[in-house]
Amino acid sequence: MSEGGFLWGTAAEGAESPVDVLVADDDDAMRETTIKLLEATLENAVIRGYPSAQGVLDALDEGVSVDCIVSDYEMPEMSGLELLEAVRETDPDVPFIIYTGHGNEDVASDAISAGVTDYVRKSTTGGHQILANRIEAAVARRRAEAERELQALAMSTVEEGIAVVGSDGRFVEVNRAYAETYGYDREELVGESWERVNPPAENERMHLQILPALEEKGTWRGESVGLRKDGSTFVKSKSLTKLHTGGFVCAVRDVTEQREAEDALREQNERLREFARLVSHDLRNPLNVAEGYLTVVEESVGEELQDDVDRIKTAHDRMRRLIDDMLRLAREGRLVDNPEPIPLEEVVETAALTVGLTSEGTCVVEADLPSVYADEERLSALFENLFGNALEHAGPDPTVRVGPLSDDHGVCGFFVEDDGPGIPENRHVKVFESGFTTNRSGTGFGLAIVKRITTAHGWTVSVRNGRDGGARFEFRGVDVVDDAAHEPPKAEHRDVEPEPGAEADDESDAETESDAETETDVDAEAGVDAETGTDAVADGGDDEKGEG
Repeated sequence: MSEGGFLWGTAAEGAESPVDVLVADDDDAMRETTIKLLEATLENAVIRGYPSAQGVLDALDEGVSVDCIVSDYEMPEMSGLELLEAVRETDPDVPFIIYTGHGNEDVASDAISAGVTDYVRKSTTGGHQILANRIEAAVARRRAEAERELQALAMSTVEEGIAVVGSDGRFVEVNRAYAETYGYDREELVGESWERVNPPAENERMHLQILPALEEKGTWRGESVGLRKDGSTFVKSKSLTKLHTGGFVCAVRDVTEQREAEDALREQNERLREFARLVSHDLRNPLNVAEGYLTVVEESVGEELQDDVDRIKTAHDRMRRLIDDMLRLAREGRLVDNPEPIPLEEVVETAALTVGLTSEGTCVVEADLPSVYADEERLSALFENLFGNALEHAGPDPTVRVGPLSDDHGVCGFFVEDDGPGIPENRHVKVFESGFTTNRSGTGFGLAIVKRITTAHGWTVSVRNGRDGGARFEFRGVDVVDDAAHEPPKAEHRDVEPEPGAEADDESDAETESDAETETDVDAEAGVDAETGTDAVADGGDDEKGEG
C-alpha cells in the first residue's frame, strides 16, 4: 500500500465520472424537451428517457447506470411515488426527484413524506434550470457520502495511521491506529486542528515548507516530529496526499524503534570493522608465516613424512577458507542501499560457470525468470553459495533448477532447488546458522552467507521440498523489475552450457576476494531473524543435506 494514497490516489486530479440521469414521463413532447434542456444545462451528463415507470425499472434490472431518477408525478399504470417505492427496495439511496406540472401543496407534501430527494414544478419559470441544479446537488451529496463511507471503511481496516484533514485544517476522519500513535482516542481528534499532534517547531515547518510543497506537487513524504497527548515527542514517517477539496490525507508511522535499531546497528558495524581488521591482520599474517615455513620444511623431509606435511597443508587450507568465509559473512550483512535492475538469468549462468556446476552437474533455468532490483555482486555470491552447496551435498552430477515464484499479484520472487537427498525439517532453521555443517571439511558459512545477503536486500528465504525430493530454497519479498521496463527472458527450459575456458579456479578466486576484503569496511547484518521457513515440509532421505 502506498502511504496516504491508497484510497485517494485520484483525489487531487482527474475528471469527474459522468452523471447518469433517468427521466420517466408519459408525455413524449415534455420528456424530449426535458432531456434536451438537461443535456444543454448539465455538464458531463448522460440523460436517458422512458415513457413509463416500468421502463425505468426494466432499465435498472438490465444494469443501466444511474446517479439520479427524475419522474413525473401522475403516469398511467404506475405513478411517480409508486416508482419511488419500487426503486427504494433495491437502491435506498439513489436521488429521486419528482418533476411534475400537476403539483400543489398536497402533492408536494405526499412526495416529501414518501421520501423523495426533491420536488420541482414544471410550470415554474426556469424550471429546467432549477431541476438541473437540484440534480447536481443531490448527486454531489450522494457521492460525497459514499466517498466518506468508503474512506471510513478503508481506514478502519488498515494498521497504518490514516487521517483526513479538511480544507479548514481540522481532522474530518482519523482511524484508530492514527489516534493511538499520538495517545488519543479517535473521538478526541476529530474536529481538532492537525497542529494539535505536532510540537510548535514542527507546526512552523509544516506551514513554511511542507504545506507549500504539498500544494505544488500534490504529495509529500518524509520524516517529522510528532507530539503525543502526554507531551512526549517521537520521530514519525509521514506521507501527505492533496485532496481536490483543499484538504489532505495524512499517513503516519512511529519510527522511533527503527531509529534506535539503526543506532545499535551503527555500533555493531564498528565492532565488526574491528573484527574484520583482527581477522585480516592478526590471523592471516601468522597463517602466511606458517605456510612459508611449511614450504621450507617440505623441501627437507623425506617421503615418510609427506603424509604429515599434506595434513598440515589441509589444515592451513581449511584455516584460510574459514578466514575468507568469516570476512565474507561479515561483509554480506551490509544493507543494500542502491539496488539496480539485474537480469537473474545472466547472474545464474555466470554463477553456475564460476563454481563449476555446468561441468560437474546441470543448471536448468526456467522460463520467465525475472529481473530484480539487487546488488549484482552480492546476488552473484548468493547463487555461488547455493550452487556450491548443491555440489557438495546433493550427490554426484546434481541438477539444480532456478525459476520464478508467483502469487495472486504476479511474480514475487524466485527459487533454487536441487535433486539431492534434501534437508530434514528439524534442520530447516539451523542450516542458516553460522558454522553449521554436516561435512567435516566444510566451514558451515555458505548458507549463513545466503541468509545475510537475503536479509540485506529486505527479502526472506525459506527451505522446502524440491520437486525431486531435494532441497528447495524460496526467496520472497523480492522487488521485481516491471515487465514493461525490463522484459524478462522468455526462453524455454534449457541447460546452461559452459563456455570454453570458463572453469572456475576456486582457490585463486577466494584468495583474490579475501585480499580485497582486508581493505573493505565491514557493516553488520540487519534483521537476521528473517523468515527461514520453519513451517516447511520436511525433505526426505537418510543422507541428510547440510551446508559447506
